[in-house]
Amino acid sequence: MVTEAQLEEFERTGLLRLAGAIPAADTAAMCDRIWDHVLAEHGMQRTEPATWLVEQRMAGLRTVARRDEFMRIGSPAVRAALSDVLGEWTEPRHWGGLLVTFPLREETVWDVPSIVWHNDFVPFEAGARLRAVQLFVLLNDIRPRGGATLVLTGSHHLVSRYADPADDGPHPKRLRRQLGAAHPWLRELWGGEGGDRVQRYMVDGFEVDGVPQRVVELAGRAGDVFLMHCDTFHTAAPNCLDQPRMMATNMIRLEQGPRRTV
Repeated sequence: MVTEAQLEEFERTGLLRLAGAIPAADTAAMCDRIWDHVLAEHGMQRTEPATWLVEQRMAGLRTVARRDEFMRIGSPAVRAALSDVLGEWTEPRHWGGLLVTFPLREETVWDVPSIVWHNDFVPFEAGARLRAVQLFVLLNDIRPRGGATLVLTGSHHLVSRYADPADDGPHPKRLRRQLGAAHPWLRELWGGEGGDRVQRYMVDGFEVDGVPQRVVELAGRAGDVFLMHCDTFHTAAPNCLDQPRMMATNMIRLEQGPRRTV
């Protein structure tokens, strides 16, 4: 069950962490299926990092995610949290698309990326500001700087202010142009280089139009699940450690019933 304090956190930041929402045995079974696939299709052996490929997207993972093991993402804890946040929601046919990132081969200094910041497009609906939440599911332990998705907390409030609700938006490129033109901190987040970006964006943060903004890394333990407001900006990050990042994601949409105005 999601507490009132957690709901307030979600409404403020657009992000809510559910620690241990999926049993470890279930996430281990999902990782086993991924390793079976990359061995069969790409010759990548779990215990031999020299065989690991660096490609950001591995062929065939969509088929793997349709295996029965991945239905366990819809655990009782995840389902209860979705009901607390969304009210009535639409049951997905499949519970997750896979996000798998293997370590970079060359030593790289990790930094906050300046490219591909986006909100995943969910068309506006009359009278419903919270239209969907996006799940990010940690299938293995992911340490900081190990390829976890980065989220710009609080940015969903800016989308509701800058996007035209009469449009079919919100459109990520259009919003980036509008927000970047109005706010140098944002313009330099998704278009700048140099300086201590970790300190500036992940530690210090900044208020934009009176709304606190800060970049948060979705690191944690296997079985942790993050619920993110569908309008929140986020991006992929490099994996500078020695283990693959294995996550699953899905957009869970509002169906009917009580609607929160986030």
